[in-house]
Amino acid sequence: MENITVRDARKEDAQGIAALIVLAWPVEEFLAMKPGLGMEGLVGFIRKLVEAEDNLYSYRYTKVAVTESGKVAGMMNGYDGAKYGILKKPVLDAMAVEFEDSGDFGRVTETGPGEFYLDSAGVDPEMRSRGIGSMLFDAMIARAAGEGFKVVGLIVDEDKPRAEALYRRLGFESVGYKDFLGHRMIHMQKHI
Repeated sequence: MENITVRDARKEDAQGIAALIVLAWPVEEFLAMKPGLGMEGLVGFIRKLVEAEDNLYSYRYTKVAVTESGKVAGMMNGYDGAKYGILKKPVLDAMAVEFEDSGDFGRVTETGPGEFYLDSAGVDPEMRSRGIGSMLFDAMIARAAGEGFKVVGLIVDEDKPRAEALYRRLGFESVGYKDFLGHRMIHMQKHI
């Protein structure tokens, strides 16, 4: 079994990151917006966002867990919630081109000032139960603390009790609810 290390993402990690971001996205919504795109097309769309410098999914805001052979086994991205609107605009612009509309995503506000926001996370299904998610959380929380944040936040679909239980074990507490693309999401925060 290969050892796993966590590091800052690089542009060349984009394909692996994109494939894992898809695990966190409401894929059906995006595929319905553009029939015929398919999963490969959606991953390609996300890969371009990951490769870009300044948007919600940029490699610059991402940590990756990699195997000794260089495979991206997990990813997590996070950023200053105060920059959410600025970082979201390039995503909405890209969606307007790819999908001719941003759908309900344009009306969603996930975070705001005062919160270091953990946006997307994913672990390769073949690599789960190896502590990769916890390693990524530790790394991103350390990044948030290093940037002077006292609060780290995320949202989780209330239909995913196992994920919510994991976040609670990691010290996150419910602080309210947010609507995300027709799903009621639990807004959780951890004070660091």
